[in-house]
Amino acid sequence: MCSWKLRPRAVSTGRSFLFGALLTAARGLAYYGSGARIERVAGKLLDGQRIKAFTIGGSVTSGAGASDVSRNYASRFFHFINTTFPHSDHVLVNKGIGGTTSGIFSLCAEAMLPPDTDLVVAEFTFNEPGEQPYTSPQRRAFEQLLRKLAQLPDHPAVVVLHHYAWYFSSGDGVDAGLYYRAAETQFSTMAQYYDMPSPSVRSAVWPMMQTGVAPFKVSHVLKASQVSPEGLVLPVAQPGTEGDYFYYDKVHPSDVGHQVMAELLAGVMMQAVQNVASASASAAAAATIPAGMPVAANLLGGSSSSSSSDGSSSDGSSSSSGGSSSDGSSLRLGSQPKSNDEQASGVEGGSEQAAPELMLLPPMIPGNADVPTTVCAIQERLKPLGKAMEGFAYLPERPNATSFVEQKWGYSGLHIGDWIELEVSTADSSADAGQWCTLYLGFLRSYQGMGLARVVCKSGCECAESLVEAQWRQLVSLTQTHSFQVTQHPKCRLRLTIVERANEQTAEVANDGSSTQAAATNATSIPSGSKFQLSSVMVAHFPVVLDNRIAGTAGGLSDHG
Repeated sequence: MCSWKLRPRAVSTGRSFLFGALLTAARGLAYYGSGARIERVAGKLLDGQRIKAFTIGGSVTSGAGASDVSRNYASRFFHFINTTFPHSDHVLVNKGIGGTTSGIFSLCAEAMLPPDTDLVVAEFTFNEPGEQPYTSPQRRAFEQLLRKLAQLPDHPAVVVLHHYAWYFSSGDGVDAGLYYRAAETQFSTMAQYYDMPSPSVRSAVWPMMQTGVAPFKVSHVLKASQVSPEGLVLPVAQPGTEGDYFYYDKVHPSDVGHQVMAELLAGVMMQAVQNVASASASAAAAATIPAGMPVAANLLGGSSSSSSSDGSSSDGSSSSSGGSSSDGSSLRLGSQPKSNDEQASGVEGGSEQAAPELMLLPPMIPGNADVPTTVCAIQERLKPLGKAMEGFAYLPERPNATSFVEQKWGYSGLHIGDWIELEVSTADSSADAGQWCTLYLGFLRSYQGMGLARVVCKSGCECAESLVEAQWRQLVSLTQTHSFQVTQHPKCRLRLTIVERANEQTAEVANDGSSTQAAATNATSIPSGSKFQLSSVMVAHFPVVLDNRIAGTAGGLSDHG
């Protein structure tokens, strides 16, 4: 039996962790749950093993607002792991991509993360729309992302991290700092459903933001010329006072904000470490109890038994006290006492089943079936798909950025009439394959100068013609996905063409970002443009039982379920 000991550095109160007691113990950990998966990771760290940890998310995760790459929250959190639980073979990677939503990651999770991943931090709260029903495509995509992450082969721990954008939180008569925001509330509900820890910036520091306590002040930002969505001109911090303010600009955290987010994650890890270390110590103590001495009733099992010096109980089954077994795997509410047959055979809950704490519940959102992805062409994988083009070119959106990911490469066209043809396999030879699949185009959506594109199936596959609107009224630039159904073919060729709008000067764009020239509801007139950037192509195959409904939709028929 391995008896873990907490390293002194794990509880360091040095300058590298300024706010730990305030954030992690008091308010910041909005939900911890059973800790089943995160405590498996903690057990590996305490046992001196290497782990593979990844952060995924949008511009906050990619490091926007931090003064240096070493000061973003992902780098700080990884530094905490490396210095507290050093191992030369740790794999700690930031996979954040600025301007993305959970939709892209939900389709490409398996391609972007290795199968033996131990820990994933998912940070998407700000980039997702705030007012959406659970049954909306955006919420369905986020749930599918959580499910795909949880179902990676090594059953990683998933932590849902919530950023909070003070100046984008408005409504009900408040122009900034509204506490309740639908995206975080709904994402927290999903985290609870799937038993995933969810640390929250809002829960941790909103009271200090509201009362103007340094270093959580929100009255000033560090970047000049910032105007909030409600028209508030944001004052710039005076030189020498930058450390008093939480935000770099109207959205992204400053070094202070990134420090807070790193400490929230460190708090989750330390909670898990303390639980595992405590349970291990309890198990070690129980093993020293003389044979025949009664042991206190197990909280979950509800009965007491006598324990021998080797840790086995009088009925022949192994026992441990506390919340974890001696190997660091926690006892959970989902665990059931063995039946007599199981005790006799040594099989617990069926030999082919995963441990109860690792099993996944059915989708929380009704009908949100898991969708396998067969193609994920993003970043450098997108380039080979472009087979013919006129006016389009494979270019970086931000050529001066320091890394390939931050440069945001994709196929860009600038003028009406520019076109590109892409070739991708939509075929699926599996037994569950149906006639149709869903093809997703990732594209840049922004608030000025963007165009309208028409998509048609040119050869090989069939699909209904569709329009993709790349402009909206939201004052943010994000990668969005346009989805449509296509028939299966090993060489499905699509043509995307930038086209004129019905009114050359304005475009009618709905709040939900629907791809229409004249949205029927919630529309607003915005200046026209013609730029279009394609950033990814994904193909997903639905289970065959959904095929008839998809065919009806693809054929332009009403979908009555």
